[in-house]
Amino acid sequence: MKAGWPAQRETQTAPARCADILEGSLQGLGLGRVIRHLALLRAWDRVVADRIKERASVEDFRDRRLYLCVEDPIWLHELHMLRHKLKTILNEEVGEPVVDEIALRIGRTRRSAPTTRPYRSGRRAPAAPPAVEASMTTLLSPLRDLPCCDAVQRLFQRWVSRPQ
Repeated sequence: MKAGWPAQRETQTAPARCADILEGSLQGLGLGRVIRHLALLRAWDRVVADRIKERASVEDFRDRRLYLCVEDPIWLHELHMLRHKLKTILNEEVGEPVVDEIALRIGRTRRSAPTTRPYRSGRRAPAAPPAVEASMTTLLSPLRDLPCCDAVQRLFQRWVSRPQ
C-alpha cells in the first residue's frame, strides 16, 4: 500500500445501480410521496380497464388513501363494490401496499392527458435519430420500473431535439 493512502481505500464496495442512487436522492429530497403518487398513477393506467378509466379519474392520493372522482351514481356504486379488488390490484402492480382505502365521489372526471405533448408554440418535438433512441433505451433500462423513468426519458428527448 502506498504511503498516504487512507486505510478505507482497501475495502472496495460494489457499484450502486443508477436506479437505486436516483431513488435514494429523490427520497432524500423529500419527494417520497410524489414517487408513490406517480407509481400509483402509472399502475392505474396499466391495470385498470379502459371502461373504468373513461368514467372515473384519480383526484388525489394522500395518507395512503386514493381519491377517485366518478361521473355518475351508477358507476359510484359499481366502483364501491370493486374498491377492495381495485386496491389489491393497484398494490400488487406497485409492488408494495401503498393504498389502504379508496374514497369515491361524484363529479366531473378529468380526461387523461395526450401521450405526446406539443411544444408551447404548437409544433411537436422532432423525433430523435434511431441510433440515439436505441442508446437512450439502453441507458434508461435500469430505471424502466421507476415512476421517474418517463420524465427522465422526456428530458433526454428534449435535450436531443434542442436546436444546435
